[in-house]
Amino acid sequence: MPSDVDTITVIAFTIAAVSVGLAFFFLTRSRALSRSVDAARQRIGGNPPKRSWHRKGALDEALQRLERSSSQAQRERSQLAGALQATSLGIIITDDHGVVTFANQAADQYLGARQGEPIAEESLGDVIERAILKRIAISTEIERPTPVPRILDVSAVPLDFGVESVGAVTYIDDITDQRSVDVIRRDFISNVSHELRTPLSALAALSDTVADNLDDAETATRLASRLAAEASRLSVLVDNILELSQAEALASRDEAVEASVLTTSVADFMEQMAAERGIELVVEPAPPSARVSGDERQLRSMLLNLVDNALKFSTPSGDGAAPRVWLRTSLGENTVVFTVQDEGIGIPKSHVDRIFERFYRVDRDRGTATSGAGLGLSIARHVARNHGGDVVVTSKPGEGTLFSVTLPLWKE
Repeated sequence: MPSDVDTITVIAFTIAAVSVGLAFFFLTRSRALSRSVDAARQRIGGNPPKRSWHRKGALDEALQRLERSSSQAQRERSQLAGALQATSLGIIITDDHGVVTFANQAADQYLGARQGEPIAEESLGDVIERAILKRIAISTEIERPTPVPRILDVSAVPLDFGVESVGAVTYIDDITDQRSVDVIRRDFISNVSHELRTPLSALAALSDTVADNLDDAETATRLASRLAAEASRLSVLVDNILELSQAEALASRDEAVEASVLTTSVADFMEQMAAERGIELVVEPAPPSARVSGDERQLRSMLLNLVDNALKFSTPSGDGAAPRVWLRTSLGENTVVFTVQDEGIGIPKSHVDRIFERFYRVDRDRGTATSGAGLGLSIARHVARNHGGDVVVTSKPGEGTLFSVTLPLWKE
């Protein structure tokens, strides 16, 4: 009997010991798990639970907050990436070894390397390397030796993480067109100043001469006539400059313009000038269906300048026959073509490509009253291009010149 009691006691003691061990084990695991849960919640962020049995709920809440934050961060990254790709400015991000980690579409044309490779463009790579090594922002201009040289404005800014350099971001802007506009503006101002100085000087000199010859009626009358001519020339020059400025700045209006209205108006205006110069102006009837879209005033100005140019350089021949200038209108495939043809002196081949430049004159030795200021053809081309067309010229020295203006046909 005692033996049975001892056995039961041993078994009970063993069971108790195992239960205590298991309880201690699970308690230890529970505390370790609780510590892990708390540590995870703290790293994720969130409020601590008020009760120990609320740990799971606190962890779930923190995980949900982390998921929402991650989704928001992903949306923001997508927005940023979209914005970087949409900009016309070239943007390149490199690591601290100059290896490309990001390049938007605008920057692809400047890279011979792909992402994960060093910059292949030597001059561009030098700028980025200096920015990373010196840890200062560097701005400079680079000329790309392409078939049509391009000028790039490059700015490289180092990227730091604390005291550690992590690379650079580089901004690339193609300023070639801007530089061209600056050059054109400077040339335009210089040419305007020169062209205005000549008639103004003549007016001043003639005024003094008239004042000195008031007693001589014949001389005073002759000088007064020259004064009027110079004043008229100055007025025409100013009008041409204003007209050119408007042609460059204003887009055409979308209105149907009858070609016949334009040619008839030009004929009425230029007929007397042609007669005074001994030139026969032939204006052929325009097809009734020939209509273009645009601004009637600008289009009329375009044709007037082309016809005026033809009249200026058509001189009567020695046999007494009057030289002719033609203004024709024809229909092409979805186009209307205006042509102005003369039998004048023609244009040397070396000058053909430049005659549409502002203030350009083929023969500057000719009298200024004949050659004008060199703005008429520039105005004509600007107007044609404003209306979606263009002007081309063919010429043979000594035989004459043909200007063709092609414009889109008006469509209902």
